[in-house]
Amino acid sequence: MATIYDLFEVTDISPDTTYSVAAGNLLGVVDGASSTALDDGEFDEGDSLTIGGVTYTIDRIQEPTSSGRFTLGDGTNLSFDPGSEDNLSAVFLTVSNGTDVRHFIIPNDSYGDMNVQEIRTGSLGDVAGSDAAIISTTDNNVVVVCFVAGTLIDTPRGPVAIETLRRGDRVHTRDNGPQPIRLIVERTLDFATAPGRLKPVRLAAHALGPGRPDRPLMVSPQHRIMVSDRQGRQVLVPAKALTGRRGVRVAQGVRCVTYFHLVFSRHEIIRANGILTESLFPGPMALRALQPAQRREIAEIFGLVPPVQGARRARPAAPLIPAGRARRNAATYR
Repeated sequence: MATIYDLFEVTDISPDTTYSVAAGNLLGVVDGASSTALDDGEFDEGDSLTIGGVTYTIDRIQEPTSSGRFTLGDGTNLSFDPGSEDNLSAVFLTVSNGTDVRHFIIPNDSYGDMNVQEIRTGSLGDVAGSDAAIISTTDNNVVVVCFVAGTLIDTPRGPVAIETLRRGDRVHTRDNGPQPIRLIVERTLDFATAPGRLKPVRLAAHALGPGRPDRPLMVSPQHRIMVSDRQGRQVLVPAKALTGRRGVRVAQGVRCVTYFHLVFSRHEIIRANGILTESLFPGPMALRALQPAQRREIAEIFGLVPPVQGARRARPAAPLIPAGRARRNAATYR
């Protein structure tokens, strides 16, 4: 069974487009797609591929018809150019399984190891004969530079990228108007060593309804999203509980991520990429993941003594639905 490696997953495949984690349209690297259909040495439309235990069908195969580039972390540009379909410098695949549609940019093995900051496409065209020789059969060390995803937070001065916010900056809250940030907790995870269960959950644009979110959003799996239940109550559910819905899934291709958590004087509902979500809620699980100094500071902000036990007395801004119950009801949330 043939295996291909180092597939850059993107939100779509478009000509003359720049893909990066910061822009929210480069989702990471998927390290392995396999199929006996590839044993003939070709990608063919209609072939099946297994990615992460899920089987997809190749719907479309595209190639460069003008030059594009991979930009590395040090600013170096490596071009991919039009070429022979026996050995393309990059192949663009669209696959689906009846529920999800996924898009991949696959680099030729000749690039070797790459630490990619962004990908810029040139013109694209469908391959002749609906097939192309497979590339990237060597497992190179291909990674995406660790960026903040550029989540936009609503503030009195408009949407602001979360990585540019500072203590004291004011953020719009649903219940208490503009509130100053008391603390920003930042945590970077490299999934070469970090457990995969901590990989972010990606919500596609409009996954929960028009404009919710208004652009792709990635959050930590325990981060809560505000939805309406069957009774019309607004409740908070962990993002990981929504992964059974169309357009919501674990971003398996992400190899490195930086999570930012905003802390206010109380638990708040804020808007990120057009969807209501939570600020940091100091529950026992969240506090255990923090450094002792951060834990003490958050306990002081919320008036919780001692920190972990007292955190159970913190009041949430909306009802918190446990992950198990939320997962069972995920299809009904609006």
